[in-house]
Amino acid sequence: MLKNLQNCLELKKKRNKISKNITDFLGDGVQIKENARSRRKRDEDFFCMLLKSLSSLDQRTLQMLEFGVDLTLYEDPYSQIIESFIYKHYGEIKAQIIMWWMLASQENRDGSNLTLKLDEDDEDHVINTPKQLYKVLKKVKV
Repeated sequence: MLKNLQNCLELKKKRNKISKNITDFLGDGVQIKENARSRRKRDEDFFCMLLKSLSSLDQRTLQMLEFGVDLTLYEDPYSQIIESFIYKHYGEIKAQIIMWWMLASQENRDGSNLTLKLDEDDEDHVINTPKQLYKVLKKVKV
């Protein structure tokens, strides 16, 4: 997971470097801005990668426990850091929904649909993938 975060940071540095090279090529006064659609796509991709990484970390911990190796004392601080960032970035309500989904998706062994109702008047939202969760979180009014 740490490798994924390093890759994201390296890509960001490369993107900034490319942007600087283009502005040097085009001349002074040229501004390059990322469009909203591209920004949303990048945010969605990062969100999905984050949840898949957390899920992978949890799965690995559970597999090691089955072999009698307890890595929870080692991995727990990393999980706490990531969860703290999720709470800080997405806010209390959305973070609680994310944590609920992480736990429910791990316990969902029969493959049934996970659903969430945002309010009493709203329909059930099926949330089986990180992408579906991301789209539902966009509808949450904070």
